[in-house]
Amino acid sequence: MTVRSELFVAEHAGALARADARDAGREPAPVPAADTLALAGIDALDLEVLGEITARAVEYGSGELELQEVDLDRESLVELPPFLCEVLVELGRAEDLELPSDVATEWASDEDLDVTPASALPLVNAIVALVTAASTSGRSVYLWTGPAAR
Repeated sequence: MTVRSELFVAEHAGALARADARDAGREPAPVPAADTLALAGIDALDLEVLGEITARAVEYGSGELELQEVDLDRESLVELPPFLCEVLVELGRAEDLELPSDVATEWASDEDLDVTPASALPLVNAIVALVTAASTSGRSVYLWTGPAAR
């Protein structure tokens, strides 16, 4: 079963409202396209694995990679921790232009990940761009995960 999920940039209250709308099956309030990324088959654990690979690749040390619950009443919503965001932003700044491709290739090789090697690099680049935009604006990055699309 393919998990339907969305990575998005928001303030805390906006994230709660977006998750509530998604959980209720409603379309959330419109936001700039650059602030959202639809993800099929990607969940919190997949993003943690991406963080582990990226932290090693950018030689950024270690830190918290586990996505955090935002609200006990909203199990579908988690927030990316600051360390995970920092390593992803650093990947976007890497002087080695092959580094994002290397990270994407290693990430795609994870047997639990439902991403092909061909689609991994554009996806990694899109995630990095979204997290970088959030970092620049001082907002947080959230992952909403819902039931499979019908």
